[in-house]
Amino acid sequence: MPSTAYLVTARKYRPQTFSEVVAQEHVTDTLKNAIRLDRLAHAYLFTGPRGVGKTTAARILAKAINCSTPASERIDAAEPCRTCDSCRSFEQGRNMNIIEIDAASNNKVEDIRELRETVRVPPQGNRMKVYIIDEVHMLSNAAFNALLKTLEEPPPHALFIFATTEPHKVLPTIQSRCQRFDFRRIAVTEIVEQLKQICTEEQVDVDEASLVLIARKGDGAMRDALSVFDQAVSLCGTTITHDTLRSALGVVDDDLYFRATQAVLHSDAAAMIQLVHTVVRAGYDIQEFIDGFSEHLRNLLVAITMEDLSLVDASTRMKERTAEHAREFSESTLMALIHIAGETADTLRTARQPRLRLEMALLKMASLPSALDLKSMLDIATRLEQKADREGIHLTVETQGSSPAKPARPASGTPQPSTRAPTAPDSQAAPPTPTAPDSQAAPPTPTAPDNQAAPPTPTAPDNQAAPAPPPESSRVTTMPSPALNVKPAILRRPRNDTDQRPEAGVEAAVVDTDELGVLQEAWVRLTSDIMESRKQIGSLLSHSSITTFSARTVTLAVPADFHARTLSAERSKLAHRLGELSGIHVDTIRFEVSPPDQDTAHSGQTDVDDRAFLEQKSEEYPAVRALIERFNGEPTW
Repeated sequence: MPSTAYLVTARKYRPQTFSEVVAQEHVTDTLKNAIRLDRLAHAYLFTGPRGVGKTTAARILAKAINCSTPASERIDAAEPCRTCDSCRSFEQGRNMNIIEIDAASNNKVEDIRELRETVRVPPQGNRMKVYIIDEVHMLSNAAFNALLKTLEEPPPHALFIFATTEPHKVLPTIQSRCQRFDFRRIAVTEIVEQLKQICTEEQVDVDEASLVLIARKGDGAMRDALSVFDQAVSLCGTTITHDTLRSALGVVDDDLYFRATQAVLHSDAAAMIQLVHTVVRAGYDIQEFIDGFSEHLRNLLVAITMEDLSLVDASTRMKERTAEHAREFSESTLMALIHIAGETADTLRTARQPRLRLEMALLKMASLPSALDLKSMLDIATRLEQKADREGIHLTVETQGSSPAKPARPASGTPQPSTRAPTAPDSQAAPPTPTAPDSQAAPPTPTAPDNQAAPPTPTAPDNQAAPAPPPESSRVTTMPSPALNVKPAILRRPRNDTDQRPEAGVEAAVVDTDELGVLQEAWVRLTSDIMESRKQIGSLLSHSSITTFSARTVTLAVPADFHARTLSAERSKLAHRLGELSGIHVDTIRFEVSPPDQDTAHSGQTDVDDRAFLEQKSEEYPAVRALIERFNGEPTW
């Protein structure tokens, strides 16, 4: 039999002083100052995730309090010396004045009553009697209530330290009697540094990628990372390689993530289907794959937006590969991909066919670049049309296969404005109209009802010129249908100001509209959602449109001041909801009043005077007026 039993790394390298605790300086520094100044509380509550050092810090605090070495001879006048009888007896498990209690197995009220009896006994050979209660949230309500009086007025020689991962389950009356310290998750880089020191002590050869993998598997907990390290040493021995470790731990290969984003760039649907087959055949968990892919997309976004890659938890080689691959993407594309991945991760947990759900999500990602390009072109066309309308430019596109008629040019005479003949109802017949000679152009003739005599239409004499068509500047020339990447033909309508080059205004409208297009699409969905729950606001939003997006500010065109005043109260909610739907950060919304054209605005009731319209109807209809008077109502929009 060997003289010493094997200890797992987490126990063998458990911190014994405050300085050895990793990444919890905000707690250890405060506790050392309290010891140095002799300002110790009678109860402490240590909270935080598992494996971050709560119980370890409690043991060190208890050991430092009862250390018999003078403060002047101790490090920082607060660290335990580890050489006195008190420190040695505690580390060897012989100290009777430091009591550790597991609340999960001692959660009854009888256990707390027994503790109340023993706490009265003063310590033997030490300064204080310390009770460390781990997982204190497991105590029953009766046990908590039994502890209240003792915790409020404990004996001067007693000190309580509670540790829990779920502080919200601890009664507020207990929390109010304790000093609370929140332990934080440990960063990957800090876990890697600790693992390097342990590898040096244990003489284990390991590469950086393997250390990062072990640290990430720890998920912010040092104890979990050390457990994975023990598993890696048991598998690989004193030489740990990344490929062997990844295969043993069942971690998804990073190359699969790069294959997925490469398929997105090339819109390769077949590659996406094959990728899902590879994931399933290799035995990877689909949920773990989509979570890892979301992190991969996040790393690409970080590489685009930031020069410093310290926020990417990966090896140096992987950071360089991520930065190089990220140059092929735009921010809007990556945000759209992250949005799809996030939705898929949420639905996979309850999906009846996870593989099919993953395939549909990846196929949607593969079709995203084409959809963005088409949407961008449609948005450019819409902006060109709006720009042309403001500048008085008429855009005409000839569809393939059509043959536009060319207007006849007059030989002489003054131009006459052409008029459209009003059409008669179906019950009315139009009388015959005399025709003009072949050399003359007959102007259109209005039709008349049956019971009304139509005046004769004089014919033009031979020597009289036919009416001339509209001026050259007002004619519309029909151009052939352009390709998607070619600007459409543009002609000017008649205008009073001096002629200007139209290309300048059109070129100004052609800008990078990726983000604007995504926002406009999200605005349509937002309007539809609000219309179902709040018809008043939804109706106002249906008359508005997003025109520009600059400096994280969306410019919203509304038809009247009434819309701007009403929607201003919803500005922050609309901006937040728009950002969620589009995946684009929107700080605020600016309203721009753009009244509709006079020729398109109807002469009847408008959106602005709907309140007056309702009041008018209440006067016309007695039933409406009676309802308003009976219920003390008020017409609203």
